[in-house]
Amino acid sequence: MPAVKPKRNFPMMDMTAMCDVAFLLLTFFILTAKFKSQDAAEIETPSSISGLKVPDKDLMQISIDKDGKIYFGIDNMNTRIAMLDNMGEAKGLTFTDKEKKAFALQSNFGLPLEQLKGFLNLPGEQQKAFKQPGMPVDSTAQNDLALWIYNARKANNGLRIAIKGDNLSKFPAFKDVLGALQAQNINKFNLVTGTEAPPAGWTSDK
Repeated sequence: MPAVKPKRNFPMMDMTAMCDVAFLLLTFFILTAKFKSQDAAEIETPSSISGLKVPDKDLMQISIDKDGKIYFGIDNMNTRIAMLDNMGEAKGLTFTDKEKKAFALQSNFGLPLEQLKGFLNLPGEQQKAFKQPGMPVDSTAQNDLALWIYNARKANNGLRIAIKGDNLSKFPAFKDVLGALQAQNINKFNLVTGTEAPPAGWTSDK
């Protein structure tokens, strides 16, 4: 008589709890993630070994591209709208709710003030394709940059300033930016650079 083989019980794992945790984590990251808006210009910054980090909130950033064009941006959407209201009041301009909403979505911009309303009324895809000419910063003619800096600080006096220059940008453009800042007694700002591995024995001075 053949021997009776015992019935094998294969191990089982209940994946229900793991699936619940996975979906909870996915939901958390979707709700807390910040979508990066499109910049008005691509900036390739020079590298450095500085250990200091640019502030991640209440930031005013002035960018200079390789052609010397100036772009301006504020990180907070509410501050952007308040700044736009201040600028409209100073220059006698009125912006609609639609224009304010479109402006709040601009991480940075670079065009003369008289072109701003037309730009904000463009459809989204046309805004992305529009090549912005840069912000006027000529101290002898039109200096929109100085006006935006003033009205941004009026909207939030706690804004910290960062200058992000392209690796190929020329000094005259940087000098114009410094002139717009110093005209308002602003002499403290951050310079945005790429990261580079420090040499052996280097320590950060804080």
